[in-house]
Amino acid sequence: MRTLYVIPLSALLGASLSCTGVGESQEGSAVRGAIFTSTKDGAAVDENIYSAKEDVYLDGGPGANAPSAAAGLDAGDYFFQVTDPSGQTLLSSDDILCRRFHVDDTGVIDKVVEGPNGCQHNTGVDQDHAGVTVQLFPYDDTPNPGGEYKVWVIAVGNYNASYDRTHGFVPRYSKTDNFKVRVTSQPACGDGHVDSGEQCDDGNTANGDGCSSTCTTEEHGSCCGDGNVDAGEQCDDGNTTNGDGCSSTCTSEAPVCGNGRVETGEACDDGNTTAGDGCSATCTAEPVCGNGTVESGEACDDGNTTAGDGCSATCTVEPCCGDGHVDAGEQCDDGNTVNGDGCSSSCTTEAPVCGNGVLETGEQCDDGNTTGGDGCSATCSDETTCGGVC
Repeated sequence: MRTLYVIPLSALLGASLSCTGVGESQEGSAVRGAIFTSTKDGAAVDENIYSAKEDVYLDGGPGANAPSAAAGLDAGDYFFQVTDPSGQTLLSSDDILCRRFHVDDTGVIDKVVEGPNGCQHNTGVDQDHAGVTVQLFPYDDTPNPGGEYKVWVIAVGNYNASYDRTHGFVPRYSKTDNFKVRVTSQPACGDGHVDSGEQCDDGNTANGDGCSSTCTTEEHGSCCGDGNVDAGEQCDDGNTTNGDGCSSTCTSEAPVCGNGRVETGEACDDGNTTAGDGCSATCTAEPVCGNGTVESGEACDDGNTTAGDGCSATCTVEPCCGDGHVDAGEQCDDGNTVNGDGCSSSCTTEAPVCGNGVLETGEQCDDGNTTGGDGCSATCSDETTCGGVC
């Protein structure tokens, strides 16, 4: 339940308000009317427990469903403040002149009064009486462990700045109302949430992981595995796994052949230690016969490993009958593999063939036929030298 203080007063409100300045004291009549905390629309009277400090609004005069004249405040200007329940600790954080409102002749708040530099509090509209509700925020957190606060209201004419016991709000001239705001856990470094005043929060209070024990950002040098090579690190590959060339403490490891990373001392690394695939088991480059590229140690590479096509299965040059070159093992090579032309399809010398049009060993002539009497006999002898009879 709310705690509503209605203390006999000499005067909270009255005609004398208009002729008394801030900081001056005066005697007044007994307090009339009522104040209470509510929501922005005034729907809840004495809500008392709020979810957030920003949710608390000041309302005055008749409550919800009450007659418009019930508990009306006297017309005039008022100050308000928020304190702890004892009133000793002032929690309102803005100037007193920013916390001023006016009550009209019907007894309800009708406006806030603008202070220095245009300062004034946010307002809402009371849904029952079309009055104004005044937001109490800004104010600091209460030291009360139960989350309890007190709001004070005093007529401007009765405010006494020299009365420091309750910050100028003389109790006998003031109306008060207590309310609570639900206590939530205070922001703490290490809770995994970056709160006001924190640069980081990684869910712990350990140093050396990039976010310090006080939730300030540490320099990269203190965090192995962040992908940055910092002071004191030989390497940082973005993890703390051993065996990948950079250890869990960010020191360089001996190269690991087969891990897919070309490290110092490796000519290649294809992710395995299989020889014969271009990168050896020790991560040195090896020639691959049949890939179409003549590499170190190869005499040829025709893109396959088929023997008998001029380039062997081991990429050495093979002799090839019909290539026009007389190679070792060949008796002849006339550039083709046709039989009957003096050089067989296996590049061996054939007996002369008269009439093939090729002048071969043992022939005097060869006119492409075996017809006698045409100058070259059927046995390929020159008929012009033997009187036409050969």
